[in-house]
Amino acid sequence: MSLYDAVMAIPRSGRTFENFISKLSSQTQDLPNAEALIKAVKAGKKRKDQNYAVASQYLTELQSSPVASNLGLFIDRKREERPYRVGFLGADVEIGGLNVRIEGDEPHNCSSLVGLGEADIAVAGLDELLAVTHNSLSMSATKWGMYNYNLKKEHKVRIAGSAMLTRYNDVVSREVQDMVGFFLIAKQRPSSGPNTGYPKDYLEHLETHKNKVFVKGRYVEKVRKSYPKLNIEPVHDVEDAVNDSETGDVGLEIVQTGSTLRRKNLVLLGAPLFLSESLYVVDYYKYNSGTEDSLKALLDTFAPVGYFEQQRLEQFAYWYHALQENLGDSWINKPRIEDIFCSHQDSVRGLRPYSLKTRYWTPSDSYKRDDAFQFVENSISELKDIYNQVVSGQLK
Repeated sequence: MSLYDAVMAIPRSGRTFENFISKLSSQTQDLPNAEALIKAVKAGKKRKDQNYAVASQYLTELQSSPVASNLGLFIDRKREERPYRVGFLGADVEIGGLNVRIEGDEPHNCSSLVGLGEADIAVAGLDELLAVTHNSLSMSATKWGMYNYNLKKEHKVRIAGSAMLTRYNDVVSREVQDMVGFFLIAKQRPSSGPNTGYPKDYLEHLETHKNKVFVKGRYVEKVRKSYPKLNIEPVHDVEDAVNDSETGDVGLEIVQTGSTLRRKNLVLLGAPLFLSESLYVVDYYKYNSGTEDSLKALLDTFAPVGYFEQQRLEQFAYWYHALQENLGDSWINKPRIEDIFCSHQDSVRGLRPYSLKTRYWTPSDSYKRDDAFQFVENSISELKDIYNQVVSGQLK
């Protein structure tokens, strides 16, 4: 019999880790030093080193810290030099009367641990899910609300909903959800002379003219599946590859606030090819087994939010507003907020509301389908109203 009512996997460093620990600290008494934990892991990035002995010195320095038992060394595979660094190891916490083990791992491994039965629930982004499960989908899912619909029924790793993790955004001076877009990025073009201007439909332009599209290696296969006509080249650093290119090549990069693009004098092109955010990913069949009341209780406590729910519409408006305010003219051919959020084609391909009581956590194609389409249209209209309130300052 397990010592824990549930085991949860989360990223062991980075923004998602920081945002989740901040949120979790308000739901348990067992993380009294959450800020110190976040600070220690964050400092681990600066103290990383290819030499194990050098990197472990920082861990040794932390042995007298109240968060020492939550930390460990790992290899940072996101960095080309693959250094050792300090990250989150784990913590035993009580959440809503449940004994829960929280374990840190590679972001792309968290959902895999659920699939392997080594964890019951994980925090993961759609980008991480697609990187390891794109072959399990019947059709491409460019937004997380479409993911479950396009999964084979036997696949147990499913999205329960958004974790609604937020972070303070200096541009709009408020907490904004950790949404990101996978955008095409390019060099700034001169305002006059040859090679000025940008194609209106850059994606179509790339498919026709076959310019290189630089993509981080772990995302290559999912991008190829969704956009098979693109001339994709895997690289370690997309932004550097774009800046070094002399032939008008572009990159596909994750963008949250746009600050890095501005600093490197790069521009954003059109609409995102994918949208992602931190999600609660769960073993669906264990959740519905009838013997896992603890997993249901834990998910009730976390309260995952649906794609079309009011609070998410508000956060989507905040994120879009913050991104456009930060980028200004550096966002070329900026789409309307409703076009990014949900198109009619998205709805046909499964982007419709569902709940945790819905079979397979996916919308039905037979039961009240027309009502679901109408609900989507109403949500889009509501999103536009919310966005107008954000821009006018009525909603803060």
